[in-house]
Amino acid sequence: MSTRTGAARAVPAPAPRPGSAPGDPRRSGAGQPLRRTRPRVVHSRRPSLLERLHLDGIRLAWVLIPLIALLLGGVVFVNVQRLNLTTQTGRTVDMYNQAQADILRLRAVLAQKDGQVVEQAVQRLGMVQAPGSGLTYVSVPKEARIGPGQAPRTR
Repeated sequence: MSTRTGAARAVPAPAPRPGSAPGDPRRSGAGQPLRRTRPRVVHSRRPSLLERLHLDGIRLAWVLIPLIALLLGGVVFVNVQRLNLTTQTGRTVDMYNQAQADILRLRAVLAQKDGQVVEQAVQRLGMVQAPGSGLTYVSVPKEARIGPGQAPRTR
C-alpha cells in the first residue's frame, strides 16, 4: 500500500451481512460455490491547492519568493551594468570628437604659422615661391644613367 498522493489503494471487500449465511443462494447463486470477491480499488482524492503548495512540509512560497527575488535582482544587475557601459561608451565618443576638433584646430594653427614663415621668407630674404602648377620635372634617359663607381659623362 502506497502513501503517496494520487496512488491507488486496495480496500478490503465489505463484510457479509449479518443475516446471510455463507451458502446463501441469494449471494452466490444456486448450487455454485462461493466466489471470492476482488478488493475494490479506491483512488485517493486529488490534493487541494493548499496541499500542493507544500514541498515535504515546506511551503512552496518559501522557495519561490526568494527564487523570484534572486532572478529580479539579476535582471536589475544586468541593466545597471549595461547602463554603465552605455555611459562609458558615450564618454569615449565625446572624447574622440573633442580630440578630432583639437586636431583640426591645431592643423589650422599650423597652416597659419606656415603661411607666416613663407611671408617672412619673401620679405626678408627676397625668396619667391615657385608656382605649383608650372613645375616640370626632367627625366634622365636610361643610357645616360651611371652606375656605382662610374664617372659621369660630360659629352
